[in-house]
Amino acid sequence: MSANFADRLIEAADRKGGPVCVGIDPMFEMLPEAVAGDVETRDADDPEAAIDAIFGFTTAVLRIVASLVPCVKFQSAYFEKYLWEGIEAYYSLIAEAKDLGLLVIGDVKRGDIGSTAAAYAAAHLADIQFEDQEDVVVPDAITVNPLCGLDTIAPFVQAAKEYDKGVFVLVRTSNPGSGELQDVKLADGRTWSEMLADKLAAVASDPALIGAQGFSSIGAVVGATQPQTMQSLRQRLPRSIFLLPGYGAQGATAEMTRAAFTQGKGAIVSASRSILYAHREPKYAQQFGNNWERCVEQAVLDMKQDLSRVLA
Repeated sequence: MSANFADRLIEAADRKGGPVCVGIDPMFEMLPEAVAGDVETRDADDPEAAIDAIFGFTTAVLRIVASLVPCVKFQSAYFEKYLWEGIEAYYSLIAEAKDLGLLVIGDVKRGDIGSTAAAYAAAHLADIQFEDQEDVVVPDAITVNPLCGLDTIAPFVQAAKEYDKGVFVLVRTSNPGSGELQDVKLADGRTWSEMLADKLAAVASDPALIGAQGFSSIGAVVGATQPQTMQSLRQRLPRSIFLLPGYGAQGATAEMTRAAFTQGKGAIVSASRSILYAHREPKYAQQFGNNWERCVEQAVLDMKQDLSRVLA
């Protein structure tokens, strides 16, 4: 298998039969009762109980999806809220995911200047250098925020080269208010996101980052809820793999992702709540009852089937 992150991701998607990423966004109040207890009596202010439930739930989800999808995306905020014990769980679960053969994206959205950005890159992408922490593993890729300027992503790009990792740069996000900034027209007629894509394309096209499949280890986060910008951004970023959040609970459909793919490759579609909490959906609850694990599995299978129509 190629060491290049883009190659590894594409090869894993081919092997698992679809470009699906399961987002790990564990919310204690939404966990199944079989995991976290009765909804009315569980105590969200009990961090030990919450972390135990989240750890058990996430471990089970990883084992369910490991044979079905190429990668998972851990949203670090849902672990950071529980302070040091949450961070410990975050890294432990990343190790579990990688042991199961999954590629891991750390959704950390870091972005800062100079030496601070370098420290973030070392924390989230560099191989562990501390002797007493050799069993700790970090993600295969992370998300970064370029708002402070493209010089701020340079340390992450360098780490991607040095450690064969990936970086997904926020270009056009899926939240409802994103257009207030990202769709603003510049004097030359481009939107802010299009300008960013043009600049990022120069970074992503570095031969040291391009794999055998023709894609770069420097990808882009492009909201699947924004099909009106997808074609333009794909044209501007032909080498970048798109990470497409927003499928399912946020309203994006498979058809809305079509323009992100180039001959069936070049994008990963991410879903979180619609998979993790499928047991809350009537169509799955009616079919599988209290078996939340089967609900998760079927939600993934349904998503893969849905996307296959776009990729055919």
